[in-house]
Amino acid sequence: MSLARAWGATLLLLAACADPVRDDRIESLGPERTGVARGPLHRAGQPCLACHDGRAAGTREFSVAGTVFLAEGSERPAPGVRVELVDSAGTRFESATNCAGNFFVAPADFAPRYPLWVALQTGDYRIEMDSPVQRDGSCASCHAREPGKASAGGVYLFFEESEASEDGGACP
Repeated sequence: MSLARAWGATLLLLAACADPVRDDRIESLGPERTGVARGPLHRAGQPCLACHDGRAAGTREFSVAGTVFLAEGSERPAPGVRVELVDSAGTRFESATNCAGNFFVAPADFAPRYPLWVALQTGDYRIEMDSPVQRDGSCASCHAREPGKASAGGVYLFFEESEASEDGGACP
C-alpha cells in the first residue's frame, strides 16, 4: 500500500470515529460558568452524560448523574440529598448530592438495567419520581431547567423554598 493510500485510510478511520450529534450536544452546553472549575461542582443542571459517557479520554464516566435544586424554579442547589436508585433487576444504589446539588455514579459502582426508579430523601422527607427512567442516566436529558415539550423541568426537592430549612453549606 502506498503512503498516500495509508494516510487516506487513516484519515477515513478518524473521520468515522467522530460523532457530530454528540459533538453538537456538547457544544450546545456553552462555556463553563465563570469561577467554577471543571470537576464535581461544575455544570449544575446540565446533562452530565453528554461528556461523561466514557468516550472522551481523561473524563470520568458516569452511569447516572444529575443535579437536585432546592425548589421549583430555584437556582439554589440541594446539598446532602440522598438519591436512591433501583433498577429493573431490583438492584439498589444510593448516592448523595454535593454542595452544588450534583451527584454522580460510576459504572463500576452501579450499572443499572433500565427502567430505573429514582427517589430523593432528606431527613424524613422523601419524594419519588412519578415514572421510571427508561434509558438515559443523565437526569437533565429529560429534566432541563425550563419545562417544555421536551422537558419535565429541573429536578427539585420542594415545590417552594419556604418548605426547606435554611441549612445547607455553600460550595467553596
